Amino acid sequence: MPRRLLIASGLVVAMAAMTGCASAGTVMPTPTPVATPLGDKTLNIVDLLETAGDLSAFAPAQEAGTELAAREVNDAGGVLGGLVMIWHRADTLPATLTEAAGAVKADAAIVAANPTAATSLLEIATTAKVALLAIGTDKNIAEPTVKPYPDASAPGGVASAKPTAKTTTSASAGAATPAAKTESTTAARKAGAPAVPTAEFITRLKSSNPFLTEFTYGAESYQLVIALALAATVANDDAGPSLIRGLEQVTTGDVVCTDFAECLTVLKDNRAIKYVGPAGRMAYDARVGIVTFGP
Repeated sequence: MPRRLLIASGLVVAMAAMTGCASAGTVMPTPTPVATPLGDKTLNIVDLLETAGDLSAFAPAQEAGTELAAREVNDAGGVLGGLVMIWHRADTLPATLTEAAGAVKADAAIVAANPTAATSLLEIATTAKVALLAIGTDKNIAEPTVKPYPDASAPGGVASAKPTAKTTTSASAGAATPAAKTESTTAARKAGAPAVPTAEFITRLKSSNPFLTEFTYGAESYQLVIALALAATVANDDAGPSLIRGLEQVTTGDVVCTDFAECLTVLKDNRAIKYVGPAGRMAYDARVGIVTFGP
């Protein structure tokens, strides 16, 4: 056999031996792929306003609350380098949400709705991959699916799947005025009873609509927009499915923060936040799309 063939054969043997040693060692782990954000860096929120029925009187405050929150977030630099956009629609029909989801590429929808409306909207929202946030009213959470205000220690932020016991005290469901209440309420209130905003928050709310005389659900709608902005921040994505996951993260942490800028500061320190806004603590049940609030 010629000499150069012998040398080549020796190299083959050596390479085979090296391969055998490598296979006997520690197997290198396969890198975990990084999830690709599905959003477009614009947080599009559809504000569904009831124009008839018991909740229609609260539509102007709901509209003003969403506008105020979006303005404050955008003034602070927006979310993920983009803006928060509010798109108002004047009813809560499923067809309206379907149209809005397609026309504005909605990432989330906010609504104060009765149980039937919330259920029908959830099906549409799920199909369109829109995060539905129905303000938990005393009309749609008579049998809540989660404990209203879960603690950070609860697994996944959801404390219980059983209906909670009824409370014996509740705040009035009527409108709040600056003269009637100048400090935020700390008294226990029934899950779904509207928050009583402070005079300071009412002043801010009226910067969006100076003609407001009814303030019910203004605090709740404001808080939901801020929560969605924070959810997009922690998820690094503004798409609906990411927002749903992010909402749990920003409402069940161990560090309480009360406004957007403060919450961002806590997040930069890699600490888990529990955002508590002007409507009090909040719990989101993605299975039914309902958010409940409390002191």
